[in-house]
Amino acid sequence: MTNFKFKNMTLTQLGELFGVSSHQVGNWLVEIGFRTEDKRPSKCAFERKIVSEGPSRGQGYNWIWKSGDTVASLEAAGHKRVFPAPPDLIVPPPLIGPFCLKTGSGGNFRIENKDGETVLVGQGDANGKSLYKVLEVADRHFFNKNIEQPKSIVV
Repeated sequence: MTNFKFKNMTLTQLGELFGVSSHQVGNWLVEIGFRTEDKRPSKCAFERKIVSEGPSRGQGYNWIWKSGDTVASLEAAGHKRVFPAPPDLIVPPPLIGPFCLKTGSGGNFRIENKDGETVLVGQGDANGKSLYKVLEVADRHFFNKNIEQPKSIVV
């Protein structure tokens, strides 16, 4: 589950999550029924409480979209978020193991934490295996603080 830094986001912020412009996100919202053809929030969006009016720096109204529900709806419509996620919009997933290494075609890999959240992606089987091992060792010895404290030495 993704933790967003903001409960609501603008179309520009949503666009950053998907690597597209605010206009493209607006078009996607029309396609899934959250905006009308004249680019205003739809009755459905208001009924589901997925949109509200927000501050606009004195330039009229500004529609803000409920982060979790809007992103989930866009992903359900087949749109993919960028990775890594913009750090100003997403709280990074915790590095809590055990970790899971998943490999794909073309030598791509993804490492997930115990909650199934992606913490690393990359290419190369050897890279994936090495990073996975490093995370597992770090989890055992540092992340969970299961390491014995060094004994004091009196001289």
